Amino acid sequence: MLKNCTIALFLFAFITISATRSYAQAKIAYINMQQLVTSMPEAKRAYDTLQVYQGELAKDGQALITEFEQMAAKFQADEPTLKPDIKEIRMKQLETAKANIEEYRGRMEQKLAAREQELSAPILAKAKKAVSDLAAEKGIVCVLDSSKESVVTATCEDLLSAAKQKLGIK
Repeated sequence: MLKNCTIALFLFAFITISATRSYAQAKIAYINMQQLVTSMPEAKRAYDTLQVYQGELAKDGQALITEFEQMAAKFQADEPTLKPDIKEIRMKQLETAKANIEEYRGRMEQKLAAREQELSAPILAKAKKAVSDLAAEKGIVCVLDSSKESVVTATCEDLLSAAKQKLGIK
C-alpha cells in the first residue's frame, strides 16, 4: 500500500512539473493588426474603390439636394402671392423632399458600410492567416493585437515586420 501511494505521489509530482514546464515555455507575441492591414497594397486599392463608390453615391444625393434647393427658392419667391392652401401643399412638398434626402443619406451610409465590409473582409482574412502561419512557424501560442490597446509586456515578440515580410510588404 505504501509503495502504491509513493508511486502515485511521484506520478502526480512528475505530471505537475511537466505541466508547469510546458506553460513556462509558451511564447506570446504581439502585432499591430491595423498597421499591418493598412500597409497592405490590397488595402490601398480597397480604399480607392471605396472612395469612388462614395463619390457616386454622393453625386446622387447631391441631385436630391439641388432639387430641394430649387423647390425652396421657388417657394420663397412665390410665397407672398400664394393662397394658404397652395402654400400648405408646397410646404408639405418641401418637407417630403427633405425627408427623402435624410432617408437617402441613411441608405447611403448603410451601402457604404456594407461595401467597406465586403472589401475589407478578404484583406483582413489574408492578414490574419499570415500572422497565424507565422505564429505557428515560430512556436507562438498567443498573439495579441496591440492596435486594440491591449496590455503588451516587453518580453513579447513583435511580429509586425515578420508579417509584412511574409506578405511581401516593404
